[in-house]
Amino acid sequence: MKYEEKDIDQLLNCEKEFVEPPQREYKEDRGHCKMNFSMKSIEGNYQFRGFIRYNLKFPEIFSVGLDYNPREEKGTICLLRCNGSHGENKQLPHHESFHIHRANADTINSGQRLESNLEITNSYASLEQAIQFYFHFINLKFDEKNKYFPEKPLKLFD
Repeated sequence: MKYEEKDIDQLLNCEKEFVEPPQREYKEDRGHCKMNFSMKSIEGNYQFRGFIRYNLKFPEIFSVGLDYNPREEKGTICLLRCNGSHGENKQLPHHESFHIHRANADTINSGQRLESNLEITNSYASLEQAIQFYFHFINLKFDEKNKYFPEKPLKLFD
């Protein structure tokens, strides 16, 4: 299938709900904590897989992402990753900032990886904030988000 920008926008913006909700606890795996979950569009037309990953030693190194599972194609397409600060890297200077990788039609159609599309962001400054941003950005039903990922009130000296 050849994708257009309106297709990508539709996939990101359609209202979603959990099919397989996230586990209550992260799973540890080789120095990282992981959580996976499945979602679908409210109409049932689209299937998605979501993931949250973070480094146990350096929790600012994280990724919160959305993969699309097209019915007519094999495999998945990564549509979005909200990443933390990975530290300074001369080849990848954006790694020292919080950043977002968002798919577009050109990268998907040419088989390129999502990494070529990035945007430095001030929309979040922690994993918790990135999770809230992510679920709002991908349009997860409000009651679904609040059931599994309620917003934590900010404490001034926490």
